[in-house]
Amino acid sequence: MATVMSPQPRGGHAVDRRPCLMVDAPPSEDLAAQCRALGIDLCDGGDHLAPPPAAILSGVGTTESVRTGLAAPYCGFMELGAEGVLGIGLRCFETVRGGGMTLSLQTATVYRLETLELVAQAIRANFGGISQDTADLMEISLAEALSNAVIHGNLSIPNHLRTTTEGFVQFQKLMHARMADPALASRRIEINVQARGSDFVCVAVSDQGGGFDLNEKLAHTAKATAKNGRGLSLIRKATHSLHGEDGGRTLVMTFCR
Repeated sequence: MATVMSPQPRGGHAVDRRPCLMVDAPPSEDLAAQCRALGIDLCDGGDHLAPPPAAILSGVGTTESVRTGLAAPYCGFMELGAEGVLGIGLRCFETVRGGGMTLSLQTATVYRLETLELVAQAIRANFGGISQDTADLMEISLAEALSNAVIHGNLSIPNHLRTTTEGFVQFQKLMHARMADPALASRRIEINVQARGSDFVCVAVSDQGGGFDLNEKLAHTAKATAKNGRGLSLIRKATHSLHGEDGGRTLVMTFCR
């Protein structure tokens, strides 16, 4: 881009900005119609114009493209599939409208890239006032949430398999087979980060799996005999608050700055 804009404020003040999807080529009629229906602007990055305040970069999911989309002047990155923006969760666009940061990738891309590191770096850079201790807790929690979303959510692999040597062998075979299934590998993982006032940051991780009952799972992991699901218990201890939405397909973690 010809012009580099200053980062948009991502503090606690409520904002309402119209998202703009940046594409690297003239958009198709279908994509243009989808964006109009959702109230999203479209910009062709090939015009070399400065991105608008609520610009979301789109394209092929690579380390460089995701890193660029999660840094100013952008508000996030979206890996578009054949379904266009209709495959993107509305939470992503609402997050951008409210001044937050969004990321929407296919499962295979999340697994292939260093997604955790890219998002953790972006949170540190874009959301000021976060202590080192909180940043560390965010990264640990995000690692657990992403792992659960990919493995148990989108790939529907049972958690108990990794509790024995024999089960772990089966787990690895299932991972390979299900990542090779285009229908499962193209399911989405979405991360949305939003400031809540000046004291809190909310991180939501969404998948397209079958969902689960968070309270029931937490109650199970609290038992001394529990051999799996301890990642959720760890997240609960690291967060200020924790709850599930979308039938358990979204884990919402709130952290004190």
